[in-house]
Amino acid sequence: MIFILILGCNKEDKISKEIVLEVKSLYTNDEKMAFLDEIHLQDQKVRKNLAEVELEFGYDSDEKKGAIQQMIKNDRINLQKIELYLQEYGHPSKDTLGELAAGTPWIVIHHSGNIESRQRNFTYLYNAYINKDLKPGSFSFYLERFHRMKFGNRFTLPNPYKQEQLIDSLIKRLDLSGLTK
Repeated sequence: MIFILILGCNKEDKISKEIVLEVKSLYTNDEKMAFLDEIHLQDQKVRKNLAEVELEFGYDSDEKKGAIQQMIKNDRINLQKIELYLQEYGHPSKDTLGELAAGTPWIVIHHSGNIESRQRNFTYLYNAYINKDLKPGSFSFYLERFHRMKFGNRFTLPNPYKQEQLIDSLIKRLDLSGLTK
């Protein structure tokens, strides 16, 4: 399965042997937790750096453009790592690896910036939500951004509504119901 993913990537997104080896060498829960926690840390670090660069150099600065490119590169690598991790081990359990590690796939997929990765990884995130390894608010945020990316507008429901109603409605609107069984 990993081999197919490697072949399916374009040259820019080709998964390195180092990433494959890194993911396949996670044997213990401590190693898995450290791996996921580090990805989460890197994800947040580049975003914090982007905000700091913008404050120091300005919105349209070359420095900010460079920080954005670094964030995109980091997001691409993190997505490769997370997708390989999910294929190899499934979605991390909050009870086994902790809340930070369990939330890492969501944050990386959420930051991936493309519809394809959201579609590809929906079942992992949906099952994590069902198993309470992903908070309903996080899952609905992912679905709402997915909707905005796919249809170019914000999804709304008449008030009042419950979080579960929003999630169910978004799954139907995004035509993902077939992936929930």
